Amino acid sequence: MKNLFFMLIAGIVSLFIFSCDSEVIEEDRIENVSDLSAKNKMEPAVISINEENLFPEGIEYDQRDDRFLVSSITRGTIGQVKDGVYSEFIKDPDLFASLGLHIDNSTKRLLVVNSNIDGTLSALAAYELSSGERIFYADLDEWEEGPQFANDVTVDNKGMAYVTDSYAGIIYQVDKEGNSSVFYKDEELAPTPGNIGINGIDYDPRGYLLVSHLETNRIIRIPIDNPEKFSEVNIPVDMYSPDGIYLKNPNELLVVSNGGGGENAVVHTFKTRDRWKSAILEDAFSTSATFPTTVTVKGNTPYVLYSYLHILLSEGSQDEFQIVKVD
Repeated sequence: MKNLFFMLIAGIVSLFIFSCDSEVIEEDRIENVSDLSAKNKMEPAVISINEENLFPEGIEYDQRDDRFLVSSITRGTIGQVKDGVYSEFIKDPDLFASLGLHIDNSTKRLLVVNSNIDGTLSALAAYELSSGERIFYADLDEWEEGPQFANDVTVDNKGMAYVTDSYAGIIYQVDKEGNSSVFYKDEELAPTPGNIGINGIDYDPRGYLLVSHLETNRIIRIPIDNPEKFSEVNIPVDMYSPDGIYLKNPNELLVVSNGGGGENAVVHTFKTRDRWKSAILEDAFSTSATFPTTVTVKGNTPYVLYSYLHILLSEGSQDEFQIVKVD
């Protein structure tokens, strides 16, 4: 909320006016919070996306326009789901398969990861959040000779983007102008051939990146100022292919395990008391065999994306996908 400043003109009279106005503002703020809470409670528990073979992989909630944005592995487009209705938002001929999404609220941009699962394409694109107009397209292929698979993206408090490469064990860095570089590369972060390594990523404002490693079922904590000192977060439960992650606040982390499309798929809520050296399990939400990929938050309520990627991988067809409230 913006701070309100009043010039003191007439002593007691002005103090009285300021006090009255402040009370009105505080009442309005309380009413707005109550309205938002009530609206969230009225939201449907399941929002269906009826788009045949869309296979969305990434999701973000845009609070400015009250909509969910979703990517598509099969179309490359970015769609929006508003008032329960899906429509196309961004159609860029350079997008082959869109994966991770991240809204950078400081610059009002949408960041989109663009990849090909065969390892021949990795890029990051940025778009105006309101209009969908492209700002830049950063090709990441130049930094690695072998297979690459850019997967997810986050942004730090200076607008620097960090992109995970699930094949090469690399985290790329892309500045606000679209200039890319290798932030960190380590063979330990790469998977065995044919598997997925580092996947979901989010930024802790205390100076860390939190990254999921799908093949080894780990969450990794990477100090931005000294990435070589990365360490594994001590997680108290088994995870089954941790995919997308979302840091609700510095001490609360949502982790989506896709379970490879099986019944072990779950959304875990963890908390920490030691800056993610270790985690405490707060809650677990089973999604069954829907291959959930990631999660976003509307207000204070998490919503998980059911992607059914196991259907795609088995060359099947799917005509409905869901955005589901995590209760």
